Amino acid sequence: MNSSEKEREIRKTLKVGKTLLLIGIPLCLLTPLIFTLPLGWANFSETGSIGDTIGGITAPFINILGAILVFLALKAQIEANLVIQAQIDRQDTEKKLENESRQLNQYYSNLKSSIDNFKFSTIELWDIENEDKVKPVFEGSEAIYKMFSEYICEYHGDEDDIASNPKITELISMLEICEKLLNRINDSHIIDRETLWTLTSHQFTYRIFPRLSEDYPDRIDNYFCESCDMEHGFPERISFLIKSIYDRIKNGLQHRV
Repeated sequence: MNSSEKEREIRKTLKVGKTLLLIGIPLCLLTPLIFTLPLGWANFSETGSIGDTIGGITAPFINILGAILVFLALKAQIEANLVIQAQIDRQDTEKKLENESRQLNQYYSNLKSSIDNFKFSTIELWDIENEDKVKPVFEGSEAIYKMFSEYICEYHGDEDDIASNPKITELISMLEICEKLLNRINDSHIIDRETLWTLTSHQFTYRIFPRLSEDYPDRIDNYFCESCDMEHGFPERISFLIKSIYDRIKNGLQHRV
């Protein structure tokens, strides 16, 4: 039962109480007149003191009427309190959802900012072969594309060296934010969850994943290259995050009741 239905129920209860008062008050006022009239079948002139007679007959009915009115008043008060409590609970829920929405939007802003500000020049081999040239610096999604491409196709360092590379750890941080953000959006009940889901999915699909999509699901894990007889690829943590985010987006946003 929603708040409007509860309010209608309260008004109905008060209406019943008002009706009983409109009926009971006139009856109480007319009772002395009725009982003092010689009506033949209800002649109380010989029953002793007329006041005691009327009081003894009407007292139970008046008491019952009073008890009913008290009950209806208490019932209406309780229902009114429930309506007020429901409104307070709803306001608390709305406030929590508003705070959650603000936090998730901040997460998204951090993810987008991390991608926008990501920079990559090239792996160390370029320095050896081009000592006299200025290293090109790529930014944003272009930098991510370039880094993925070079690590997949050219870099031959071992996994420990790769995992300690600052650019790799920066990429892991972005992927972890993306995964956590998608999971929290999926579990939330905020009003703008679909918008946030779409924006976050697009950041991964169109800014992080393009180079990987050319070979996915191949070359995501560390693999052995027969042409150069060496290992290529990324640390296991990156492979896990990419697969997890890809599957989450593929499964779509779950509907909430």
